[in-house]
Amino acid sequence: MPEAKEVFTEIQNRIKSHPEKSAGLNATYQFDLSGESWTLKIANGAPELIQGPAQSPNTTLIATTDDWMNIATGKLNPVTAFMQQKLKVKGDMGLAMKLQGLLQ
Repeated sequence: MPEAKEVFTEIQNRIKSHPEKSAGLNATYQFDLSGESWTLKIANGAPELIQGPAQSPNTTLIATTDDWMNIATGKLNPVTAFMQQKLKVKGDMGLAMKLQGLLQ
């Protein structure tokens, strides 16, 4: 199982490799996992990864580290995870849906 940092670095790289998907997007995502927080800021489409919580996130995603790893690596569908309450979303649901599109 990869570590959270590796998975978030991969997410950052995926967003950078498809700039057309995030063009013009300005959003701050906070990920609250088991005992750790990560922030993904996207400013004008450019991603920045920060370990720790955000000051004012637009969207917060809450999951266990294991469940988030399974979502991020494609083993667990994010919609299924949400329906099973393995993934909780606070804030802008539209941005949460947009994040899914950025990761594919």
